[in-house]
Amino acid sequence: MESLTGLFDSEHFLKFAVALVALLNPLYGIPIFLGLTKGYTPAERSRTANIITLTVFIAATVATLVGEEILAFFGINVPSFQIAGGIIVLGIGLSMLNDEPRSSGDAKAHEAGAEKKSNIAIVPLSIPLTIGPGCFATIILFAHLMDDGSEIVTMLPAVVLICLLLWAGLYFADSISRLLGETVISVVTRIMALILTAVAVEMIINGGIQVYQTHFAHTPAG
Repeated sequence: MESLTGLFDSEHFLKFAVALVALLNPLYGIPIFLGLTKGYTPAERSRTANIITLTVFIAATVATLVGEEILAFFGINVPSFQIAGGIIVLGIGLSMLNDEPRSSGDAKAHEAGAEKKSNIAIVPLSIPLTIGPGCFATIILFAHLMDDGSEIVTMLPAVVLICLLLWAGLYFADSISRLLGETVISVVTRIMALILTAVAVEMIINGGIQVYQTHFAHTPAG
């Protein structure tokens, strides 16, 4: 049986961690989190941060372990999903780069959360405001590149690490917001946006190459 060290892929871990921290960027979500939890006591806000982090961890873990099986169940091939996921992530990156506060779908979730403050930790704060379609697509596509053992040893530690960063960002959201200010948060968000855009372009290109190789590479001319 191959050792855990042999199963760990440091390059894949780094790429996945960078993509995930860009997608789950807690600095990007701090204004939304503070807005929706306005009027909460420190204990209530801390509890909300805990629930969000746990929900994101569970959702990301499920996507890592059985995401491909879910695609197969619905008859969706990975290259097509890779292109679609890349387009979604590209849209997220461009919206962050242009400093758009949230997509129209997120805005509706934000409004719904404002109306139902007693039950907003899971929906909308966790899903879709923190972990949404783009994040799920990225996790599933990275998992596709690895075998079962490697994806567990390589990707789950990254999920744990980024969830801890997410928790710290939310737990100390008020202090971070006062310390950094809107300008620094905006700069960091744009840097994350550039990373996301690069990840999205790579996803689309790789998906397109696989679709071409599968359907057109061996097609006779004419």
